[in-house]
Amino acid sequence: MATTASRTRGSAPLLSADSRSVRLRLAHLDQDQADLERARDLLRHGEAAIADDPREAFELIHRAALRGAGIIVARANRDRRRRLPLNVWTALERIGGEDAERASDLAPLVAERSRLDRDASAVPDPVLLQSHLEQTALHLRSVSERLVSDLPSPMTALAG
Repeated sequence: MATTASRTRGSAPLLSADSRSVRLRLAHLDQDQADLERARDLLRHGEAAIADDPREAFELIHRAALRGAGIIVARANRDRRRRLPLNVWTALERIGGEDAERASDLAPLVAERSRLDRDASAVPDPVLLQSHLEQTALHLRSVSERLVSDLPSPMTALAG
């Protein structure tokens, strides 16, 4: 008798539940890695803009922080029946642990972004700008490590 993986429906082979699970996890990893790379690009552009355009730098760095937080929220939502709030900082608070700490640490930076949005002539506080750059870089490294560390060991080898 043929196994589940070798039986076919039409011309496409049926995959076992384990194979589908692995494929889904790899697809999620691909998406998360792509989002992480976009966050890193935003961070690099933000860092490059600090001297010439600190407002733009702050915005780019903040978007990188949002994208990094979004990866964590998206991953958490995959395992939840009830989705987390759309506001990533609120969602991180609900996740708890180090993610809630990250959300709390970002409160002054979110306030600074709001201040900049309200006043087109304002420039970001240089200390907050540098702090945002450093914290976001650390967070993106942490997200990268979490992506790989949460994989089963056979998949870790595939992730490189």
